Amino acid sequence: MMSTLSACDKSPSEHLQALTAGKYPVANMPEEPLETPLEINIEPKRLAMTSSWSAGVKDDGTLWTWGTDGLLRDTKTGQDPTPRQVEGVNDAVAVSGGGGHMLLLRQDGTVWGWGSNSHGEIDPSDDDTFIEELREIKGIENVIGISAGTQVSFFINNEKDVFVLGNNEYGVLSTDKDKILNKPTRIKGLRNIVKILGGADSFLALNVEGDLYSSAISSHSLGKENVKALVTETGKKYYPVTRIELKKRIVDFDYSYANLAPLENGEVWSWRDTNYTGSGKSKDSFIFTPTRILGLSKVNKVNAFSVNTNDGDLYLWGLSTTKCEKCSNGGNSSYFYQPVLISNDIKINQFADSFSSTAYIDDNGYAWFVGNNRHGEKGTGEVQTDEYITKEKLLVPEKSLFNIHANK
Repeated sequence: MMSTLSACDKSPSEHLQALTAGKYPVANMPEEPLETPLEINIEPKRLAMTSSWSAGVKDDGTLWTWGTDGLLRDTKTGQDPTPRQVEGVNDAVAVSGGGGHMLLLRQDGTVWGWGSNSHGEIDPSDDDTFIEELREIKGIENVIGISAGTQVSFFINNEKDVFVLGNNEYGVLSTDKDKILNKPTRIKGLRNIVKILGGADSFLALNVEGDLYSSAISSHSLGKENVKALVTETGKKYYPVTRIELKKRIVDFDYSYANLAPLENGEVWSWRDTNYTGSGKSKDSFIFTPTRILGLSKVNKVNAFSVNTNDGDLYLWGLSTTKCEKCSNGGNSSYFYQPVLISNDIKINQFADSFSSTAYIDDNGYAWFVGNNRHGEKGTGEVQTDEYITKEKLLVPEKSLFNIHANK
């Protein structure tokens, strides 16, 4: 999420207008498709974030961490804003971050986790709520894809089946009565999956053909209307695995407060919470089925609240949280209801695996972060000490000390 200083005497809409005026124009691209259709993006993630720390995988297979907590090394304060190598790991393939835990995929197909274990998302046999060391996740092997979700961990094996570990109280993941899954459990109804993202109450999964599937406890998360809800043995209502219908092949997606689905022709479609869909709507409501984000075309990379176009433009939208302790009303919150241009001439190789932040690796292998740095999660060697930062500093991508190249 983004934060910026708000004027106490301005409404959210007035603040947004001031923020985007001139320097940050709203996306207004012509409806022009890509000349060459995009392929499905199944590239392993090399950069990931939780709510307080970050991690990256270099091209020599080493793992690096920085930020606050979850660093896999001793520090005096539990914080280190400088990326440093984790000892004993030189075979890393991918890393994934959820709200409070991370997963590491290694070359032998094993998965290791660390961080929050409050719902057994790493080791359901351990009562510790936070695991401070790398721990192998038992009961799953030959893994080719990982995703650390909200209170859960997802795994894709070499047969492209999906398994999950963690909180099962909503019944979305498994019809088993166990509230905490005691071992990695296969999700029924998913076949030939190449990517999955989500949490205990909903998820999205993309298959090899470019078909996107969802399951959720609420209709606004599902992405399709008129689907009949089912009820588990424990009385929980949920919507079963359902195919989301779009006219073109889906080549990627991202899951957050709003869900995004870029198509092979460079269009981007979204649904769920309107504050984050980029639809231009400015009220607390939901979009139930995928709706095209107007003003965006020729998009080739996406994450939760950002896109990179084929021309190198970087757009951002979503919540801008504001705080003003001196204001009589306690301040207010403003939203970027439509994508705003924050930078250009940027070629993004890969967005970070992150639920609510914008970070990416450029085509030269360097990591960049947008937004706050309250926990040292940008990896710049510094921690943000100012309660407020200007919008110029907030929205300008900041280069991290981490890069994917082993020799730099």
